[in-house]
This record gives sequence, C-alpha cells and structure tokens, in this order.
Amino acid sequence: MQALCVLMILLGLATLGAAALGLRALLQRRWGCGTTLGLLAVAGGVACGALPVVLASAVASGSADAAQEARLLAETLSTLLNCAAAGLFVLPLGGIVALVSFVGGLRSRR
Repeated sequence: MQALCVLMILLGLATLGAAALGLRALLQRRWGCGTTLGLLAVAGGVACGALPVVLASAVASGSADAAQEARLLAETLSTLLNCAAAGLFVLPLGGIVALVSFVGGLRSRR
C-alpha cells in the first residue's frame, strides 16, 4: 500500500509540475509548449482520478467476504485519493492552460 501511495504522490507532483511549466510557457507566449504541457497536466489529473479506483478494486477483489471487501475498497480508495490530491487539484488548471495556449497560438498566426 505504501508503494501505491508513493506512486500516486509522484504522479500528482509530476502533474503539478507540468501545469506549472505550462503556465510559465503561457506567460512567455510559447503557445505550443503551453498547449502540450497543459494537455499533459490534464492527462495526469485524469490518471490521478482513475488510477486509484482501478488499484483499489484490484486490492479489494482478493477478499472472500463481501463486507470485508467493501471496507477494504473504501479504505484503499480514500488513502489513494488523498495521495493523488495534487493531481486532481491541477486538472482544471491544466485544461485552462491548454485552452488559453491553443487560442493564443491560433490568434498569433493571423
């Protein structure tokens, strides 16, 4: 479980870094780089939301009792989502950076 938490923390921090670099590229008017990093941050944010659900189901599916499986699933899911909070927080920021960079790139080509 600790290895999964470390994985989710690293994924969240990588997503946060991509969004920060995308924001920096946006401020420097490097539209292509900003769009790419924004989309990368969105993909990381989606992974931070979906991966804990998949991992928690895999961990809980080995349990024999349904009540124990439900409890284990809830505990695992809450722990992993807490570890992935940075990535989930960055998801809207990455989308905004990607959209603004894309529109800025289109406007600068005219």
